[in-house]
Amino acid sequence: MFEIEGWRPGIGDPTIWGWLTVANYALAVVMAVKAARADSRNSQFWAFLAMVMLALGINKQLDLQSLLTAVFRNNAIRHGWYDHRREMQKMFIEGTILLAAAAMVVVAFTFRKAGRWVLGALFGLALLGAFVAARAASFHHMGEVLNLRFLALRMNHILENTGIAIIAVSAAMARRQARGTARRRPRR
Repeated sequence: MFEIEGWRPGIGDPTIWGWLTVANYALAVVMAVKAARADSRNSQFWAFLAMVMLALGINKQLDLQSLLTAVFRNNAIRHGWYDHRREMQKMFIEGTILLAAAAMVVVAFTFRKAGRWVLGALFGLALLGAFVAARAASFHHMGEVLNLRFLALRMNHILENTGIAIIAVSAAMARRQARGTARRRPRR
């Protein structure tokens, strides 16, 4: 079987919640594409968001972050800095958080006049970014928080699906608003 650094491609989360999350990512992609087609003022934003949701949905089931972890771990062992992996993890996570925060600031500034649905989608994207950063941290206490249960759901399912839902609803509302505006325009 195909293998890279001890990682094999496979289904990352074969549970019902894993598949439901992938379906939610797919729904968010469809809604963002529809918003891109309807909302000409913000079409680039919605198209970008559709690509991000597609990438996250693919990653959800292929578990590509485990490949990244395996590559880094094996390189750390090969090059003799495995004993310092906690420091490297911390720097990686801090860098990821800083990069994500900077990207969110740039995107928010770029689309500051785009309207409430774009801002709503940005909030959903920030929530997903926080979730991804928390998952990347993989420190023991963070894993405990993400595995907390509320009724039958783990916190990680709640956080991830809430971010996706906010994005999908924002895209749907942007599309609806754009279509409503187009209908109210006088014909020439």
